[in-house]
Amino acid sequence: MKLFFTDSTFVVAGMPRSKVPFLCDEEMELVSPPNKYLLHVATVKGRTRSPRTWETYANHLYEFFSFLESNDLPWDGVNQTQIAAWRDAMLERKCARSTVNQRLLGVSAFYQWAVRSGITHSLPFSTEDVWVSKPRGFLAHVDASGGRFDANELTIQTHKAVPKFLHMNNAIQFMEAMSPHRLKLMGYLALLTGMRREEISGLDYRVVPNPSGHDSGKQLDMVLDPSLTPTKGHKERTVKLPYDLAVALWDYFCRDWPKLNLLHKKKNGKESTRFFLSLEGEELSIRYLNNAFKKISAKTGIDCHPHILRHTFCTYELLRMSQKMGQSQAMLWVRDRAGHSSLHTTEKYIHAGDLIKNDDVDGYQAEVCEALRRGH
Repeated sequence: MKLFFTDSTFVVAGMPRSKVPFLCDEEMELVSPPNKYLLHVATVKGRTRSPRTWETYANHLYEFFSFLESNDLPWDGVNQTQIAAWRDAMLERKCARSTVNQRLLGVSAFYQWAVRSGITHSLPFSTEDVWVSKPRGFLAHVDASGGRFDANELTIQTHKAVPKFLHMNNAIQFMEAMSPHRLKLMGYLALLTGMRREEISGLDYRVVPNPSGHDSGKQLDMVLDPSLTPTKGHKERTVKLPYDLAVALWDYFCRDWPKLNLLHKKKNGKESTRFFLSLEGEELSIRYLNNAFKKISAKTGIDCHPHILRHTFCTYELLRMSQKMGQSQAMLWVRDRAGHSSLHTTEKYIHAGDLIKNDDVDGYQAEVCEALRRGH
C-alpha cells in the first residue's frame, strides 16, 4: 500500500485540488473506497479544511488498508475480531494508546461514511454505552451528556496526560543554546506567543509588524492571515508580540533577510515572502525545525520540541492572566492567543499550572525577554 498526494493539476468540478491524499495498492492500482472517502473529506466536509487534517485521515486509512493488504482481507468483509487483531498488532509495535484509538476512530468514521453512501451495508464495529465520572471543571455547567456516550468497543483506555511543558528556567536554558540566530528567533516565537511550528516555519514577512513608534512597554499585535501564513483550520487570529521580540524580529528582517532573499531569488528566479530563510536562501520546513530541536535537546539534556514550547506558553500565560483577570477570562484569552477551537483544549493547562509556583509566573515574560536581549 502506498500513500500519495495530488498536485495542482488535479481538478475537481473545474477547481484545482492539490494535496488531496489517495492510496494505491502494491500493484499501483487506485484503491477506490478509501480514495472516494478522502476526496469527500478534502472537498466536501466543511470541518476538515486543512491539508494537514486530510493527511491525518489518510494516515489512519493507510495503516488500516496496509494491514488488510498484508493479510489478504477484503475491506467490506472484515469483522470486528480481525480489526481487534490490527489494534493489538499496533500495541505490540509500541504505538501510543491514544494513537491506536485515533486510528480506530478514523477507520470507524470511514465505514460510517461508506454505509451512508451505500458502498457497504454493515459496520464492522459495535458500540457500548459508557458512563464517565467527570470532575466539575470550568465547562461542567454546559455538559448536557450526563457523562454518557457511545464508545467504540475496540478502543482502549487511556489516561488524560498533563501537557508536557518546561519550567521557565529550563526553557530559557534551551533558548540560549539555540543557534543560529534565526532558529533562536523561531524558538522565541513559540515560547512567547504560542505559535505552532507550521505557523513559524511558514511565517510571511508581510504579517510581521514594524515596532518603530510603538510603546516599548506594550505588546504588538501580529495578525496571522491564513491567506499568507498557514494557520490551523485556515482561521485568522492575532498573537501578541512582546516589544523586545518584535524589535529582534525586525532587526533580522532589515539586516539579514534581504541578503538571504537575494540568494533565494538567484536560485529560484523569484523572491520569497517567507520570513525565515536558511543561509543558502532556502525556505525552512517543519522538518528543519524538528531536527534542530532534537539536536539541541541532545546537547542540553533538556527534552524539547517546538510544541513543548507552545505548551509552556499556554501554561504560563494562563496562570499569568488568571492573576490579572480571573480564570474564566484567562481561559478565553489563552484560547484566542493559541488558536484553540474549543475551551476544552485550553482547560487542560489548568492542571499543568498546578505544577508551577505562582511566584514563578509573575514577570516570566520579562525574564524571557531579558534572555532574548542577551542573545541578540
